[in-house]
Formats: sequence, C-alpha cells, structure tokens
Amino acid sequence: MKLKFDRSYILIAAIVLCLIMAACSPSGTNNVDALTGAFTDKDLGIAIDGKTYYLREDSAALIAALGDGYEYSEMVSCVYDGKDKTFAYDGITVSTVPVDGKDVTEMITITGGGYTTLRGIGVGIGVFSTIGEVKAVYGEKWFDDGYLTYSISGDETDIHSERIQFEYSGDTVTRIFIYSPSY
Repeated sequence: MKLKFDRSYILIAAIVLCLIMAACSPSGTNNVDALTGAFTDKDLGIAIDGKTYYLREDSAALIAALGDGYEYSEMVSCVYDGKDKTFAYDGITVSTVPVDGKDVTEMITITGGGYTTLRGIGVGIGVFSTIGEVKAVYGEKWFDDGYLTYSISGDETDIHSERIQFEYSGDTVTRIFIYSPSY
C-alpha cells in the first residue's frame, strides 16, 4: 500500500508542474527565448522590456508598454464593427482592429528605433539586418511578393495567412511587417 501512496505524490507533483508550465505559455510571456527552426505563429510578435506581445491579442498591454509618445489615428473599420486604430511611435507602429469590444493587434511595423523581431532582425541605426541574415534565422521557406515573406501556411496565394514581411533595399532590411490579415 505504501508504494501506491508514493506514486500518488509523484502524479500530483507532475500535474502541478504541467499546470505551472502551461501558465507560462507564449501569451504574455515574461521572458524572450530565442526562436529557432521553421517560421511559426510564435514568430508573430514583438518583445518589449523582456515581455512578448503577439498579434491577435488585446493591444492595451502592448500600447502601455510602448508608452504615451505616439501619433494616433483612426478610421471606421471596413471589416469589423468599430474603428481601426493606429499608434505610431518612433521606430514602431501598432495597428489594431476592433474585435469583441477590444482593440486587437493586427499589424506591428518596425521602422527603426532599435526594435527587432523575436529572432533579432531589425532596421535602423545599429541593428540594420541583411537579407542573408533574415534567411539564416528564418530559413529558406520564403516567397517574394514584393517583400521577402514568410507565412504560416507557406502558400504564396493564401492571402489570409499570418505572415512576417521584410522590405529591403539592395541587401538591407528597411522595414518589417508582422501581420495578421483581417479578411
């Protein structure tokens, strides 16, 4: 009987450990782990002060983390009931759409200011990246649709697939779009 009692404690400890690990999953992550391997939905975010913010989440926490120094614009959404909003900071722009009463992050545009993708690709002073570096960290499953593009589906014709796009001039990345199409 004692053996069964000891196994119960081990089982309970394993369940508690699983619950703790699940609570630390990507949504609202407080640590930034270097991503490797193929492009996945875990690439669809940005880290600010060690916390990761993803597309299709309520944008309030991301906007708060970036602070008050933004230019704001809005327009009536052509897809959702409400207003699409844009928060333009120096080096980064966050675009939102209204979903279920929340402003959900639809696109993060990196233009400089030391911001990078979750794999460390950036534009601007001190962090200019090359197309070769992009391919080295994201892999060779990209397509050219006017940008160097990686999408979740990997299908160039799938305009609904979430993606990351690298605009470039010559071999230098000049702008990055982390994007979740609303249509």
